Amino acid sequence: MTKVVIFDMDGVIVDTEPLYRKLNGELYKELGADITLEEQYSFVGKGAEIIWTTIKNKCQLKQDVNELVELSRKKKYEHLSSNEVVIKPIDGISRLLSSLKDAGFRIVMASSSPRSNIEVILNKVKLINYFEYIVSGQDVKRGKPNPDIFLKAAEKVNADASDCTVVEDSANGTIGAKEAGMKCVGFRNLNSGNQDLSKADIIIDKFDDEGITKIIEIASK
Repeated sequence: MTKVVIFDMDGVIVDTEPLYRKLNGELYKELGADITLEEQYSFVGKGAEIIWTTIKNKCQLKQDVNELVELSRKKKYEHLSSNEVVIKPIDGISRLLSSLKDAGFRIVMASSSPRSNIEVILNKVKLINYFEYIVSGQDVKRGKPNPDIFLKAAEKVNADASDCTVVEDSANGTIGAKEAGMKCVGFRNLNSGNQDLSKADIIIDKFDDEGITKIIEIASK
């Protein structure tokens, strides 16, 4: 029986949400889009097409959704790939990944971010080798909170949804994980905003000894 742990990236592996809010805020200003901080928090974890469809409709932007998605991806990629930008992993995540690997779990990435950004970040923090597969928002038609990205991740390792556990920091991600029929660990990252993680099976605040033990316990069931 294959036991799989599926990770979101932003807000779980690395604390990029504050950086993304800054970059998004600059782009919204360039486009003349008035987006509140509360609205930005509601976007956390969602697929890019869903986010930009919402913004386009609200702010009546002239660009089509695909163009807006590409503008956002390009801006983030150029910033993240700069040698001057230092990205640090979230405390304890390296030990969690190592512990899961030692315990025989298969590890997959399922992030709404584009693949280019995922690879840049995971290479910068030297964690890319822990992941057997990377599933990005570009690999599915419907982004989170739909379950598609998690089901695709399970498919990559020929695992049943019931044998998968998702680690997520967003309301949208936890909804998608449970819709996929998977167990879900909610990681409370305050930089991701006051996310409603109530649909998660358990909620942890840190990847410390206690948190790692809880994740391995639920993922083993």
